[in-house]
Amino acid sequence: MELFRGCSVLTVLAVFTVGACGGKTSPPATSGDSAKTDAGAESFGEVNPADLAELDAGGGAKGDAGSAAASATPAPTPTPEVKDDCTPVGVDFEKRARPKLKDCYATGKKKDPNLQGTVKLAVEIDTAGKVKGIKITEKTLPDPVAQCMLKVLKATPLPEASKCPGKTFTIPVTFPTPH
Repeated sequence: MELFRGCSVLTVLAVFTVGACGGKTSPPATSGDSAKTDAGAESFGEVNPADLAELDAGGGAKGDAGSAAASATPAPTPTPEVKDDCTPVGVDFEKRARPKLKDCYATGKKKDPNLQGTVKLAVEIDTAGKVKGIKITEKTLPDPVAQCMLKVLKATPLPEASKCPGKTFTIPVTFPTPH
């Protein structure tokens, strides 16, 4: 395999890609040569593997003692957190409604001592940040219990709706509460 001057071999998951950049040819690379030599300045698309290893090891300028002890495992790239103002609004809304939702379940449990199931309620916020609607999207609890829960959510204030314009969040309510 012949490499061209100013080009590098990029290793990705044991797949080798050789870039041809023109210019004069250099002798074939031997294993380990790329870690020991620097091909000089690289373009944006060309990266010397030795430079990457040095960066992963936290080394600075070439010749630092840290570059010799380069780690084979690259450092994990931190994932930027997406700020979501709507999730806390939904959680707070559900917490405020929870005692009355439990009352709906308790009323149903008087009729059926083995009552258990789930109701999923969707709260839709319009683009102006106002509650557009609340509806049952799924239920395994009897209709009277689910309708009671729907009325509870409709009666629970949601002043922070303006933080969720154009969003819909779902509140799953399961009884008995899993431990």
